[in-house]
Amino acid sequence: MQPYRGHAFVDWDDTVAENIRYFRETERQLAELIAAATNYDVTEIHHRGEELDVAVARRMGLVKDSFSTAWTECYREFVGRAGVAADVGLLREIYQLCQIPYETLQEILPGAAETLTWLHAIGFEVTIWTAGEERIQKRKVQDSGLQTLIHRVEVTTVKSPERLLGALGGRDRSRAFVVGNSAHSDIQPALAVGLPAFHIAVETWGYDKAKVDLDHPQYTRIESLAELPKRLEERFPIAL
Repeated sequence: MQPYRGHAFVDWDDTVAENIRYFRETERQLAELIAAATNYDVTEIHHRGEELDVAVARRMGLVKDSFSTAWTECYREFVGRAGVAADVGLLREIYQLCQIPYETLQEILPGAAETLTWLHAIGFEVTIWTAGEERIQKRKVQDSGLQTLIHRVEVTTVKSPERLLGALGGRDRSRAFVVGNSAHSDIQPALAVGLPAFHIAVETWGYDKAKVDLDHPQYTRIESLAELPKRLEERFPIAL
């Protein structure tokens, strides 16, 4: 293994690239569509759809079909409550809408490209540590134009301490860290295996929410990936 200065495990969605916004926009359209078909309140439908989205993702893992499965279940639940039959055409429209967040070209978040450039330039091995389907997540990286700044992409449908250790392989844990926006998927696993965890605590969906020890010596909260170089130099001397 090449003697890198250190090993950066960087989350992708909503850390490097915009993601949650595309799902939020689609959810609003889905809720409005179901409300029009059932005469139920759009806010109630939206809330229930979000609940099912988290429940199905925990059941299926972060795979593409979990989103359409959740909103199909939401539609069937509300037509059942309304006492009307499910419409095949509407089911097809729900499925098609649910593809939009996965097909949208992601915007790169401010400062993300500059931070990846910095990590690469100072000698860190940059691993994109991301949850989802391998084909989709690797396509996102490829389409971003940032692949020359990235040494490898590790994809899993569920992030856990065990899978993080697997991604670490034989790398020196004292020279590695994780940065990401998900308390559940990025921060908890990093702290569980003793890695410094840099938490971009932005608005996210229910799946990502979890309690973390904010006083943990390995925990650092940052506002965006653009803040990472400064905070990394403060906490991680090998970055100097």
